[in-house]
Amino acid sequence: MKTIILFFGLLLTTSLVAQDRVSYQQPLEYSSTGTIVLREIQHYPGKSKEELYKTGEEWFARKFAGDLLPFDGYSQSQNKLIGRGFFSYETFPAINTDLADITYVLTMSFKDGKIKIEAEEILIFGQTSIVSVTEEFLQPKPAREVIGDEALYKRNGKPRKVKKRHKESILRYCYGQLDYINTFFNSTTEDEDW
Repeated sequence: MKTIILFFGLLLTTSLVAQDRVSYQQPLEYSSTGTIVLREIQHYPGKSKEELYKTGEEWFARKFAGDLLPFDGYSQSQNKLIGRGFFSYETFPAINTDLADITYVLTMSFKDGKIKIEAEEILIFGQTSIVSVTEEFLQPKPAREVIGDEALYKRNGKPRKVKKRHKESILRYCYGQLDYINTFFNSTTEDEDW
């Protein structure tokens, strides 16, 4: 009996500590034009800007294929890569039919030992409220209008269910991409001595 109680106590403790890093309550950053920006700086000590740029080109070639907007060659003034991304996700997982899509612009900027990754110009296609009309699916909505604090919360402070799902899905996808970039940059640096 004591073993069972200890097991459930351990299970409860680990479930409270091991929280998902995606939360609709996460504050968002905004650019000077008022659009939402998801930003992270990743560090790679000992790597030059040129090495990181070349690895970034390879990542963009694998991820975006023809959607990359490349600069002509590398120079000191041209230290960024830009691509347009797209992904679909479910807004109502229980029904398993309603999908939403987002498009975004991903920018990687390079300095010696670090890269800055920014997802901007996030546009959402799909149902953004429980009651919607057909035309809503065809019109892209800027992310601020759907997942910004002014749009996300009701007057009583509770989140709107559909918009909460949009925010969590977008954050989950973006964090997944950031993890993928970090894993890719770390694995290519380790595989150079093959």
